[in-house]
Amino acid sequence: MRHKNLKVSISIFSLLLCLGTFAQGMGGPPGGQGGRNGQGRPGGQNGNAQRERPSAEQIIERLDTDDDGKISKKEAEQAERGRLAEDFDLVDLNEDGFIDLEELELFFENRRSQNIDPEKLIKKADKDKDGLLTEEELSPKKYNRLLKQFKVIDKNEDEKLSLDELKAFFERNKRRRPQQPRN
Repeated sequence: MRHKNLKVSISIFSLLLCLGTFAQGMGGPPGGQGGRNGQGRPGGQNGNAQRERPSAEQIIERLDTDDDGKISKKEAEQAERGRLAEDFDLVDLNEDGFIDLEELELFFENRRSQNIDPEKLIKKADKDKDGLLTEEELSPKKYNRLLKQFKVIDKNEDEKLSLDELKAFFERNKRRRPQQPRN
């Protein structure tokens, strides 16, 4: 009788342990990630969760209510989260009143390069030492972001970037609201 009770107890314990382990594994990829389509909040062992930022494509998809492939100022203002409406004029590089995928991707790339000193950039990349940068002087490996926006930065359309044009460009990107810590 004792063996039978012990077997039943061990079986129930094993079943509960397996169910608990299985339930923890459900809800997304390993590492505690879950949420919509497996792209939720990454969780750590201490329970802190940090939001993953959506890609430019995901933002366009979510905010483009009229399905024209771009975001209007009105669509940006209707967003429940984010600061796209506040940064709209910074993101809309060609100033056509819409944000397309390329402009949004470039905006995200520029956020990473806000601490570039234009004077140091010219000293480093200006091969002919004329104080101006041409597309040829900007190597694609190091300066891909600048190359993508060369025509936007080159306000006087002389096919050269001056110190003033670079300063204006980087200053424009720094005018964003400072990043606030997220919980």
